[in-house]
Amino acid sequence: MNPIALGFAVVVLAALFQGSFAVPMAYARGWAWENSWMAFSVLGMIVLNVVFALAAVPMLFGVYGAASPGDIVMPALWGVVWGVGAIGFGLGITSAGLALGYAILLGTVLSMGTFIPMVALHPEEILTARGVAVIAGLAVCLAGIALSGYAGILKEREQGGSAGEITKAGRFPVKVGIIICFVAGICSSVINIGFSLSGGLVETALSEGAPPLWAGNVIWVLMFTSGGILNIGYCGYLMGRNATAARYGDSTLKNTVLLFLMSAMWIGSFILYGVGATMMGSWGTIIGWSVYMALSIALANIWGIVQGEWRGASGRSKTVMAWGLAVIFAAIVVFAVGGAM
Repeated sequence: MNPIALGFAVVVLAALFQGSFAVPMAYARGWAWENSWMAFSVLGMIVLNVVFALAAVPMLFGVYGAASPGDIVMPALWGVVWGVGAIGFGLGITSAGLALGYAILLGTVLSMGTFIPMVALHPEEILTARGVAVIAGLAVCLAGIALSGYAGILKEREQGGSAGEITKAGRFPVKVGIIICFVAGICSSVINIGFSLSGGLVETALSEGAPPLWAGNVIWVLMFTSGGILNIGYCGYLMGRNATAARYGDSTLKNTVLLFLMSAMWIGSFILYGVGATMMGSWGTIIGWSVYMALSIALANIWGIVQGEWRGASGRSKTVMAWGLAVIFAAIVVFAVGGAM
């Protein structure tokens, strides 16, 4: 198979994980949001992140020893900004709803995380056929996201509040959740920006003998560990304020399994994205990211339907959502055409 086509397929698989990873958290019982997010932060952002990276790049710490201080510090700083977005993601989707929250947050991540690396890495190609295809795909996808968001607003009005498993844990009104998701999207977009601009660290990893397809793990470890520490600190603060640390005694085994599954799907999605983007070549973090985010958004909307987010909604709002999904999938086709150019 053509390496670009195979890389595209890997990115699609990564998107399936990314669009589904939050679902297990909906079935954790007896824990407050901060209990679940603490477990996810420890397992997904740090433990499994480091374990998978060491399995893929055994000389991981040797790479860090050989890298320049700047190549180490910058991904860690990107990770701190992303960590703020991750906190907002967890709070936002539980308040705005899985479908609407994902649409707003990942729509922001999609647009900024695609366009900024394109301008930084390929400014001379923005007006070429490939650059125009990416911009057109972004426009189409954002239109689909707007339709999905509008459908979510209609649904909320008709239901008079949030429905479904995810939103039962909401801490804020829907309108506040929408604002949180937008700000979180701005912060979260730096994850692809940082990954795209950390070529120096990857070059060091390759010179130390790291497998080319897995070298991106040296970036994920720094980003997600620094962001994870921020998330853990915030969850610890909430547990102290709300006296919820004792809830770890409730449904511990079941919830731990659910959060482990959530964590593995989440970090696995980024690892696979890194592999797929590498296989797609110099435009992999641009076109690959576009496909990764667009498909994740579509799948999250589908999960929102499965989880009962649309229970009691009118035929009109469901039709608008269906059109939104169709437009997002059309955007994926445009991105695929751009990748083949």
